[in-house]
This record gives sequence, C-alpha cells and structure tokens, in this order.
Amino acid sequence: MLNETILRIEQLSKSYKQPILRHLSFQLAQGEWLGIVGENGSGKSTLVKIIAGLEKADQGTIYLHEKNQSSYTRKEWAQQIQLVTQYSRKSLDPMKTVAQILREPLQLWHLVPAEQVEARIASMIVTCNLPTDILSSYPAALSGGQYQRVSLALSLLIEPAILICDEMTASLDKINERHLFKFLRTQKHMTVIMISHDAVLVNHICDRCIRMQDFKV
Repeated sequence: MLNETILRIEQLSKSYKQPILRHLSFQLAQGEWLGIVGENGSGKSTLVKIIAGLEKADQGTIYLHEKNQSSYTRKEWAQQIQLVTQYSRKSLDPMKTVAQILREPLQLWHLVPAEQVEARIASMIVTCNLPTDILSSYPAALSGGQYQRVSLALSLLIEPAILICDEMTASLDKINERHLFKFLRTQKHMTVIMISHDAVLVNHICDRCIRMQDFKV
C-alpha cells in the first residue's frame, strides 16, 4: 500500500532554444515506482537533472516531504534524491579504489558508526552481486556491468528517500538487470523514478507510467 505524497511537482517548465518541458505536474507517493518514458529529445534527461537538483527550472515548484526545494541545502537535497545514470566512465573517481569510493558517503553523512562502515560496504557489495575482491580495484579495472553496479551501490549507501534510475541497466545483461530490480523491489521504503525508452520494461517494473509527449504529462 502506498503512503503519503513524498514528491510533488507543479507547473514545471524549461526552455533552451525551444521549450523542453512545459507546465509539467505530477506527484509521487512514498514507496511508489514511477516510470517515465519518452523518445530522445522528449525532455526526460532535463526533467531528471531538475529533480536531482543539477539544473534549475525556468518556472514551477518542486516539493519534497511537503517542503519547497528552496528550503533544502544542496547537500540535504543530494542525500534525499540520488541519481544513477546510464553507464559512463565519468561517475566514479578514477584515482580511488572501490572501497575508498564507497566509504565516502558513509563518512560524509555519518550514516553508520565508524566501526560498522566496512561491514555495511561488504553487505552492499554482496547485495549488488559484486565480488568482494572488487573493493581493492580501481574503476578502470571494472567491466561495464561492474562499474554500473558500483555506481548503484554508492547511491544506495546514502539511503536516499528517492532513487532516480536514468537508463540505469542499459549496460547490464538481463540476469543482472533482473537481480538489481528484484533487490530494489524488496526495499519497501524505496521510492523510485525510472527513466527509460523501454516502455515494456517500465510497465513491467513500475506501479505507474508517465509518457512524455508534447512537453506535458
């Protein structure tokens, strides 16, 4: 059963040389999986950046836990909303090992006591179907699928209120894709926005689907 509204977007608009988003409004309930589908150029990536706090809308308001986005600091917003994007080699620090990368959010936000940090990381590595010896590896040594799963582990360690998956599994095989979504579905508190061009996948995984057409939903 879905709970109260966690995210509310009202009359969101964004233009560059032409309108990308226009008067877009929707709500997201606690624990809901919302799918957003659309063709390239429909505004999906722009919407993701605005919700994640990486870009500002020209007009409109975003409320999280019934608080205006403007009342959050950048750090607070980042802890509440995490974004896992399509695979690229730019999301992980190439100069740090996987263990060092995964320690950072736990230490930055003091999410667990210091003596529990390593156990929490080890548990997340298993959860994301990664070998334990990967912790001593650098990002350049990871396969595409491993790199993406480490990126997901990094976001999950922060324990966000909302996880945005922007074509997150595009580089994974079907087995690992199913494993990740099955795991995320076991997290009853997890609220997910799933961005994809694959309407079949979205309709199978999500509670509700929005199609971006004519810059409106």
